[in-house]
Amino acid sequence: MKQKITALVLLFSFVFAANAQENEATGPTYVGTVTSMEYVPSIASRLADLAAAPESIGEAQDGRSSGNKVIIGKDAQTEDDYFVRNQDPLTQKLQGKSPSLVFDAYTSGSTPTDPSMAVGPDHVFIVFNTGFIIYDKAGVDLTGQLAPNPAIFPSGGCCDLTASYDSAADRWVITFLGSGAQVAVSDGPNPLTSGWYTYTIGAINDYQKLSVWSDGYYLTDNTSSANKVWAMDRTEMLAGNPSAGVQGFNLPGLVTSGFYSPQALNVTDDNMPAAGGLPIIYLQDDAWSGVANDHVKLWTIDVDWATPSNSTISAPVEIETTPFISVFDGGSFSNLSQPGGGTAIDALQATIMNQAQFRKFGSHNSALFNFVVDTDVSGGELAGIRWFELRQPADGEPWTIYQESTFVAPDGRHAWHASMMMDLQGNIGMGYSSMAGPTTANPTDFRVSSYYTGRFSSDPINTMTIAEELIAAGSSNIPGLRYGDYSKIDIDPTGEKEFWFINEYVNSGRKGVVGVFQIAPNFNIDSGVVTIDTPVSGTLTAAETVTITVFNYGESAASGFDVTYQVDGGAVI
Repeated sequence: MKQKITALVLLFSFVFAANAQENEATGPTYVGTVTSMEYVPSIASRLADLAAAPESIGEAQDGRSSGNKVIIGKDAQTEDDYFVRNQDPLTQKLQGKSPSLVFDAYTSGSTPTDPSMAVGPDHVFIVFNTGFIIYDKAGVDLTGQLAPNPAIFPSGGCCDLTASYDSAADRWVITFLGSGAQVAVSDGPNPLTSGWYTYTIGAINDYQKLSVWSDGYYLTDNTSSANKVWAMDRTEMLAGNPSAGVQGFNLPGLVTSGFYSPQALNVTDDNMPAAGGLPIIYLQDDAWSGVANDHVKLWTIDVDWATPSNSTISAPVEIETTPFISVFDGGSFSNLSQPGGGTAIDALQATIMNQAQFRKFGSHNSALFNFVVDTDVSGGELAGIRWFELRQPADGEPWTIYQESTFVAPDGRHAWHASMMMDLQGNIGMGYSSMAGPTTANPTDFRVSSYYTGRFSSDPINTMTIAEELIAAGSSNIPGLRYGDYSKIDIDPTGEKEFWFINEYVNSGRKGVVGVFQIAPNFNIDSGVVTIDTPVSGTLTAAETVTITVFNYGESAASGFDVTYQVDGGAVI
């Protein structure tokens, strides 16, 4: 009897300690330095001797290849997505601009190809699962498709490259999965002529996603071990210090479907926030065991590189969202049926998509992110994009939802696999994948293709006002069920108006396609009629009051302008 009572007390103490830990800040679970650093000479100096990217064929055996764990029936869908049922009248009403540049950036047999991209003042650094290629801003190939080993990563590796441009430092940061994670930081602004400080952090497992913050480079990790987020001393890595500091953090209170995919906010431009306060975000679906309601969890990390014992990760903050359904087919990977009866491909569920973005304005800070949801209550799944803008009034202040909505493509098509970012004016650009859905007429006309939409900063909140624009149409179905796993949008640091989006599709083979588009106006004065609001139907009389919506596309305030109209092709009035 005494032994049973003791065991009960110990269990109670353990549960109490676990709950207490989830509700208070904790320190790092790992403190150390990079495992190794090697200096790699410039690509330009060795270009003739570098190996071409391998033609990998077959499915990547990465962490995403294991299914999600959900409780079947726990979160049954009883109605269409709230935002689909309550769309603003201006949704998709503003005419977009055709992309200014579209080109196929690579060809790869990898399944999937994992496209990512970084844009600098003069170069575009494209990476995919097994290789990379550098372009100029006109889309001219400067290197050909190169293998990452030994061009940048002499220690070898397998896959999952990512590319970032650190605008504040004018440096390039490339990651590669192998021997843990490898992070290469250029020692100059030109990715061709600069050398590389290539660091290895041996403890990282899978799906590493790098974000740039004021006090560090941060990598998130798909692992069930204690360290889900890794902080690396940005200042020392830029300087080539072979003993640059590394700290690892657990995420207290995290509940998962089996795939660990937190996102650290990435600074979009060169306007850095104060050191510390880095937000980490993760979606929590009430279809998962241990989650009572749909929400986003948010932690903040404060790193002290001089005294690591002072470093902390906060207790999680639960930001309640409008209910969503992020689960497809009980967590399996076979989700979205392709036109003509092809293989049903991965919807990339239960994952905040690459990349969560941060931008600092005079009056507030903004954060953007998205994930896929099932929008349709019927048996036929219809993928849509649940997107968010969080705001905080100043550095270090609490984050709250400023706007939240679900984007659905026209014609009953699926929309998913998105990446989004703000320009310098606060306009949002979002690139995404789309293909025919269950009710799409002529479904074979809509293979997996790349599109974009967006909104102006002054638009009604919770709506993507800009009518979708096609970037590039896929010519046939994706072979196999693995697709993605991620796309990426970036912004041209010269002017900070042009978005660059890279995505995967099939065009005589698996390829990554780049589209360049702009939402911000180029003119001070530019306004136009976007909708006729009343009357919309019925028999007209000899005198009608017509109500219209006029939109200001220009940068200057507009008033006192004329509006003209015609009736049945008659005189312009």
